[in-house]
Amino acid sequence: MTLFSEMLKKYRREAGFISAYSYYHDNGGKTVFRFSYRMYLLIEQGKILPPHGSIPVLLHTLRLLYGTHSAIKLTLAWIRVRFGEEIYKQLLEPLLKEIQPPSISSPLHRVIHKSLSGEKVYISPEQLEVMAKNKSHYLCWLTISKDTGKWTAQQLAKEIKVNAAAAASALKDLAKVKLIKETSPGKYKCHLTGAMLEIPRPNVSTTARKLRQMRESLIAEGEELYSRRGLIRADTDEFMNFLPLMALNLSAAHAYGITKRTAKSAIFGVEIRAVKIRDF
Repeated sequence: MTLFSEMLKKYRREAGFISAYSYYHDNGGKTVFRFSYRMYLLIEQGKILPPHGSIPVLLHTLRLLYGTHSAIKLTLAWIRVRFGEEIYKQLLEPLLKEIQPPSISSPLHRVIHKSLSGEKVYISPEQLEVMAKNKSHYLCWLTISKDTGKWTAQQLAKEIKVNAAAAASALKDLAKVKLIKETSPGKYKCHLTGAMLEIPRPNVSTTARKLRQMRESLIAEGEELYSRRGLIRADTDEFMNFLPLMALNLSAAHAYGITKRTAKSAIFGVEIRAVKIRDF
């Protein structure tokens, strides 16, 4: 084991991947990592070091944001192993800026982060392609994934106001990539209902950007119940450590999710944004 491999394994577990196998394959396998599962095992065991070009991929698949405490620590661990402790301390360490403080610092946020990470399910690129194939596919997925019941194409078509053929096609495609299961001929159920789903980030996936546009379109069609915005001046590097807290607070909304219809149940869009307006 090396400092890098130990840290890689630590962050992999914290991200919710209980095994190296699930981490590698649930994130898209060789298509995303550009190296084999066997090579990843050797990396995690500390027997080989990944090439420098793989670091951004590892940060992305571990859901570590650039510039945050965790991302910097993992990158520094790679540098220390690559060049050795002596060269690192003598030549490189003085050139590197002071590492940012941990993003999640309060006991409350640590508890929330730990409790939510065990409920996460990471959507593979193949599954994402099916979810975002078209609006009918996405609406079918959105509806069935928020409910514990069994659905037919006719029931879904009536619920989301699409034709039955489109609903039937969506259900078959979703079942093929194991997002839902066919419990009996023509009836489908989602086994992922209630789980917190993580999809690839929009800036590295064309399909994820397409899915985000679908979500934004649905939110734009809805009724705004609450909105709050503000303008602040902050150091960019320091402010980057606030972003994981934003993501965590958004994930906490998952605690209010339900999987059965009530008299006032509805689908809500929840959004948090951080926009850099200009340098100043």
